Amino acid sequence: MAPDSIFEDEAEVFRNIEVLEEDYTPETILCRDEAMSEYINVLKPIYKGRPPQNAFLYGDTGVGKTAVTNHLTNQLERDIVQKNEEADDPINLTIVKVNCQNLTSTGEETSSYQVAIALVNELRSPKDMIASTGYAPQAVYSMLYDEIDELGGTVLIILDEVDRIGGDDTILYELPRARANEKIENARIGLVGISNDYTFRTNLSPKVKDTLCETELKFPAYNANQLREILHDRASRALHDGTYTEDVIALCAALATRESSGSARKAINLLRRAGEIAENTGTTSITERHVHQAKDDLEYGDMVDSITDQDAHKQYILAAVAHLSQADRTPARVKEVHRTYEHVADSYGADPLSQRGMYNHLTKLAMLGFLTSHDNNEGIKGGQYYEFEFSDEVDSKKVSEAFEQMGLTWQSFQIQQRL
Repeated sequence: MAPDSIFEDEAEVFRNIEVLEEDYTPETILCRDEAMSEYINVLKPIYKGRPPQNAFLYGDTGVGKTAVTNHLTNQLERDIVQKNEEADDPINLTIVKVNCQNLTSTGEETSSYQVAIALVNELRSPKDMIASTGYAPQAVYSMLYDEIDELGGTVLIILDEVDRIGGDDTILYELPRARANEKIENARIGLVGISNDYTFRTNLSPKVKDTLCETELKFPAYNANQLREILHDRASRALHDGTYTEDVIALCAALATRESSGSARKAINLLRRAGEIAENTGTTSITERHVHQAKDDLEYGDMVDSITDQDAHKQYILAAVAHLSQADRTPARVKEVHRTYEHVADSYGADPLSQRGMYNHLTKLAMLGFLTSHDNNEGIKGGQYYEFEFSDEVDSKKVSEAFEQMGLTWQSFQIQQRL
């Protein structure tokens, strides 16, 4: 019998696909017992009505930092509500979460100023939110302290992907010291910073380390056996019985261990995408072939996301190389890349860097694997020079998709006309 709708699949693999969503918080956290035990000790003073602790969490993407944070803070809120029912002096707890990624529209690093604005807006009603620009930094901090003091009690601020603020760590000093510096009177602030960058904490200023890194929690990568355990748990609730095999689970775990250093997120995404491919081809059985196809699909999307994660000038350089590539003019010398980069930056209303400044970004892009550099030496007559082109993992289509994903019009015709 044909489906009733063109949107209906002839085969159904998923029972509850939300279990495989990135923002899903499982009721039970697997394979993170040690980190959870340490994390509970960080949050325990809040439950006891004592001053909160500050903590810094670090580990690679997909190792459970955010999931454990959401799980434990949800549990903390529930337990405090239950405790308050019989308490003479109830605990007042407010939890504020901000992801420091993509708080700018330009691809630049997020600043402490922008994080402070995001926190103010999290604490205000939609009609009272403030714009992302136009205020003096201290005015924004004053608004933030007023909002926090009005709440009173304990305010736990969680900054996910805190490494996005780069070298501007002002807010990481301001918040933990706000009460001691008499910026607030009726509230106590606890700060949790979550980072994928192992080196970020080592580059923090000493005064920030003294406060933010009161407790440091390291989340190690999952091994293949742990990933299989996690995938079995998710699959049993997300997929219909009989739609997957142990070999499929093992392959997803092995690929995630090998390709992404033990990321549960990558393993779960592989399983989900493989299930979608199976459904789209009209079968209820996820096979290893579907998993390998899912790997190829996700790698393409990961590269597009990696481009959007770069700062604005690196994105403009990649766009310049894309336009040169489309015109069959790569590998290109630094001077030619810079000339095209100037056109790109100008088309987006940005001031271009000097050739020397752009070259520093160009070599960093080669180091990160976006570009390949060629060292040419033509002797006394031609001299020594470098040429650049895309690596095997990048092409013009991925760069243009990244720009469109960021809401930026791809200036293909305009740039090509100026080459």
